[in-house]
Amino acid sequence: MGATARASVHPWQFGLVVCAALTPLVPLIAWSGHGYFTITPGLVTAAVVAVPLLLHSRPSGFGWSIGFISALLVPWSILGAMGGMFLFFPSVLQLLLAAGADPRRRPIAAKVMAGAGFLLSAVLLALFVRDRVG
Repeated sequence: MGATARASVHPWQFGLVVCAALTPLVPLIAWSGHGYFTITPGLVTAAVVAVPLLLHSRPSGFGWSIGFISALLVPWSILGAMGGMFLFFPSVLQLLLAAGADPRRRPIAAKVMAGAGFLLSAVLLALFVRDRVG
């Protein structure tokens, strides 16, 4: 009897989807108090971006939902730019990186994908803090 692999997404993948949903909310919430953007479309968009998290125990559904949401998020980010939805454009890249960041399938590529996705969140938040403080 062989050992069976756990049928769920890897924590790196889960973390990248969390980053994709939450990273744009930091500037969006901060700027909404100044009358720049309304917060409701941002919260709804973040909730849609977080949908793959509900499928963490089904890797095939996780991957399909990432592809579908990414395909919808690209035009939404562009069309909703005046409402602040351009902040979700990097989330498309993070979602796509999350789809491939499983070290059980591709150990080296997964490290690169996870590192790039987490680095993207760190850079975006650092740029926001720098502009906010400076």
